[in-house]
Amino acid sequence: MIGEVISERYKIVKYLGGGMSSVYLATDIILNREVVVKMIKADPLDKEKSVRRFQREVESTIQLSHPNIVSVLDVDETDEYHILVTEVVHGVNLKEHILKNSPLDIDEVIRIAMMTLRGIEHAHDRGIIHRDIKPQNILLDTNGRVKITDFGIAKALSETRMTETNQVIGSVQYISPEQAKGQNTDERTDIYSFGVMLFELLTGRLPYEAETAVSVALKHISEPFPNISEYRDIPVGLKNIIMKCTEKEPVNRYRHADDVLSALVYYKDISEPYEPVKKEEQEKTMVTPIPAAKPSEPVKAAEEEPVSKENNEAETEPKKKRRKWPWILFILLFLLAAAAVIVYLLWPRQSPTVSLENLQNATVEEAEEYLLSEDLVAGEVSETYDENFEEGMIIETEPVSGTDVERGSSVDMLVSLGEEPYTMNDHVGDMFEDVKTDLEAAGFTNIQSETEYSDEAPGTILEQSIAEGEELTPDSSPITFTVSDGVAPIPITNYAGTSLEAARAELESQGFIVNVTTEVYSDEVPEGAIVSQDPSYGDFLPGSQINVIVSLGEEPPEETTYQISLNIPYPESEESGNSSDSSEEDSDSESDAEAEPLEAEIYIEDKDNDIEEVSETIEITEDTNHTISLILQEGTSGQYRVEVDGKEVIKETVDNK
Repeated sequence: MIGEVISERYKIVKYLGGGMSSVYLATDIILNREVVVKMIKADPLDKEKSVRRFQREVESTIQLSHPNIVSVLDVDETDEYHILVTEVVHGVNLKEHILKNSPLDIDEVIRIAMMTLRGIEHAHDRGIIHRDIKPQNILLDTNGRVKITDFGIAKALSETRMTETNQVIGSVQYISPEQAKGQNTDERTDIYSFGVMLFELLTGRLPYEAETAVSVALKHISEPFPNISEYRDIPVGLKNIIMKCTEKEPVNRYRHADDVLSALVYYKDISEPYEPVKKEEQEKTMVTPIPAAKPSEPVKAAEEEPVSKENNEAETEPKKKRRKWPWILFILLFLLAAAAVIVYLLWPRQSPTVSLENLQNATVEEAEEYLLSEDLVAGEVSETYDENFEEGMIIETEPVSGTDVERGSSVDMLVSLGEEPYTMNDHVGDMFEDVKTDLEAAGFTNIQSETEYSDEAPGTILEQSIAEGEELTPDSSPITFTVSDGVAPIPITNYAGTSLEAARAELESQGFIVNVTTEVYSDEVPEGAIVSQDPSYGDFLPGSQINVIVSLGEEPPEETTYQISLNIPYPESEESGNSSDSSEEDSDSESDAEAEPLEAEIYIEDKDNDIEEVSETIEITEDTNHTISLILQEGTSGQYRVEVDGKEVIKETVDNK
């Protein structure tokens, strides 16, 4: 695969690893940036349905834009593979970090956990469940920031028949009980896997160990979750969070990721240990209660017999009827009072306070219905922009959820206006790359460009698809810019035989870059003129390089270097020449005297020297050997001479014929 181009855009550079997919580092040859390409084997038995399923599950993840989620840049497919392209995150995965640094400091665990939950919450708010939360899918960049990868992949793979043996999709060490049993999954599935990961972050080990993956899955289904206190002493509140996240039944776990976030914020304030929901208690909560008897029923039973007796006696003993009425009235009042006492004692009484339910992501109407049912009053409703909550959804309440509130109190609500709209500016005349960087920082994920030739500098924006002043939502709005590609290509002239200076001036005036690659001797092209150029024909854009070879003129004749050894004589004095009859004593005296230093001047005539100028001067006190060099071109001659104390003592001619 190395060197291949995928989807006519991504050049494979390096194999990074595998698992559910083959992962490669690649270069986006269009945008000239590094990307990660994941190639996932397609279902060969039902390719069309496989493609639809994969795109349905994965393409939605392109809309995820959060600092704690790896951005999905592109989705494609070939005859053999589904292709997923993501941003590059330089760093290690969380599994590697745990293995290298365990045990982790609790503050670091909380920091990593909260960043992970924020990414999960962002995806859940958009209806995307990960289903394979595990440390291997949590990346840590060079700044220590969490980046969750592979959102949507687990379900996409399970629906594209990635296995032929009914094996469980996902990593069994972190799998939720409902996943292991093949049941429906929701946000609480990710919360369970997060709880397992939090256990591993704190202890450096996994909660369940077994020889086979099936055995581990069965432990997740049936065995109690291990007591973390047996492996590390941690605060009660943190232990409570792990226990509630990993309840076997989803209904007993935290419902939303933001509930776990809130618990992490206040974990140090918790001192009461969490009691896991027992199976028997779970079954009891599912039994439908029998309605209590109505308060009026015992009263009615008490009425019937006296009234019936009264009617019978009325026919036979009318006088006794009047005498029994006080007793009947007394009995009736007594029964009513007793019934009232029984109802008061047995009928469930309402608490004066209520624990405020979490109303995040509820509508105002839903919240008002709930508040009315709890004898609470809807208070002030304020609005603000928030990209993490859909328009019309409650962001938070005052008091906050979980607070004990007196019935009759008012609850204020902060409601989302959705993502704050972006007001488009006029970018015509600006540089595209600068504008693109700014728009991406503002949340735009679909920025396209089209090029056309113009007199404007390359990269200058000529037109934009969204007008100035228009309001739009960045993460769901595509925008296209028409960008200058500079001027049109220019025909190249062949400047062979033209002087370099003239050719350079013309080419550079057209925007080309002239590069002299080498210089050569030429008998045909004058010195300083162009021997050849590449390219020498065709149309090219300004900024292209034109490589030229320049002439050094005719090649000079061959040269020979002569090394000549000279014996420069030291002249004899006149006295020594005319005193042959001097005494032996005078001769000895003279030989002992030091000779006077004299200058010997050497003159050379060759390729580099002129005979009229002194080439070298040396000092001698006796006959001296000295070597000189003459450089003579073929067919020429040279000469040299030596003068000592102004008198010529040597003169020779040298021929190189």
